[in-house]
Amino acid sequence: MLCILQIIRSIKLNMTRKKLPTILEPEEAQKLLKQPNKRYPTGLRNKAIMSLMLHCGLRLAEVINLRPSSINLTKGKLRVVSGKGNKDRDLAIPDYLIDLLGSWRKKRPSGYFFFSTLEGKKLSDRYIQQMVGRYADKADIKNKKISPHVLRHSYATEFYKQTKDIETLRRILGHTDIGTTTIYITLANTDVEEGMKSFRGFLS
Repeated sequence: MLCILQIIRSIKLNMTRKKLPTILEPEEAQKLLKQPNKRYPTGLRNKAIMSLMLHCGLRLAEVINLRPSSINLTKGKLRVVSGKGNKDRDLAIPDYLIDLLGSWRKKRPSGYFFFSTLEGKKLSDRYIQQMVGRYADKADIKNKKISPHVLRHSYATEFYKQTKDIETLRRILGHTDIGTTTIYITLANTDVEEGMKSFRGFLS
């Protein structure tokens, strides 16, 4: 009962916010992922980074700090170590990402981090932010400022649209308070869309 009341309060709060987070439409996400050239190591790496954000909802810091030992491609599992709030969580890697991540694993330089520079050094926040923005420009995604966090927002919104499972989404995203997750109920807007489509109006 308490959980339901928290969700209701959070939805009301989110609806009063002046500006909702930016998200990508599915076709925009597809266009974005087509931009990196996988024939080059950096293109392969960048496509894997953006794909992981868009299909697992990882935060920028979680992607940067991901270690080789945290990814088990045989079992299709990924462990986020010391995520926000210093909490670990386990996630399933979608089947369609296994080959992509496996290709990068074969080409990646040895080092402490799964995603790194070609010299094996840690990637910076700024590099990934600029990389995502650059590919968004190439994809001709207009009137939206695309950042790594937009990819996380896009994943969460689409997940809720398809499943309506807010509690599972909370656990996937690593939120402590479900109130933080309910913003995606507002972003998904499914009830409003379905209700308006079912309204027959006044035209004969």
